[in-house]
Amino acid sequence: MIIEQNIKTLPLAKVAEVLKKSEDLNLTDWNAMNIATVGLKNIPSSRMVLLKKINDDGLVFYTNFNSKKGQDLSKNQSIAVNFWWRELHEQIRIEGEVAEMPPEKSDEYFNSRPLKSRIAAIVSQQSEKIESPETLQKEIDDLAEQFELNGDTPERPKHCGLYLIKPSAIELWKEGDFRAHQREKYLKKDDETWESCFLSP
Repeated sequence: MIIEQNIKTLPLAKVAEVLKKSEDLNLTDWNAMNIATVGLKNIPSSRMVLLKKINDDGLVFYTNFNSKKGQDLSKNQSIAVNFWWRELHEQIRIEGEVAEMPPEKSDEYFNSRPLKSRIAAIVSQQSEKIESPETLQKEIDDLAEQFELNGDTPERPKHCGLYLIKPSAIELWKEGDFRAHQREKYLKKDDETWESCFLSP
């Protein structure tokens, strides 16, 4: 996980600040986020993924483009994100759109992963039916052994890569006593600047 220094965009800088606080406290899965997509039948679907990077452009995560979320996002680029840290009594809600990152960025990330993680990305047909978890694990182990014996480096499969989430709305939520929670909302305007307001809990 990379938090770039000197993020200038105010709401993203505040998001990075909370992430850094959760990282410094060594909270379990501090960079885990729930992402929600909408399929062709307008049925929402959500799942947990790990944030890989945050900077002034937005937030980055890695996935299989052929997965359920990948198929949803290929038809509808809208996405909703939610972070929640029980220990901090804080959550962050984000809405925006995604774009695939340049292949060289995805290659760079893929090559930084452990060998078996790279092999799993090659072998896995995410969200498809499989014979059993044991069969899949054996396929991963066998292919990893082949690469190790041959000294080869696996290439990133074209169906895997990085998405950039480009936020259009960000809400910072802090728990208060007796439901007096603090909700600060940022909305991106047409001129790419942000305006903020507070919401009633």
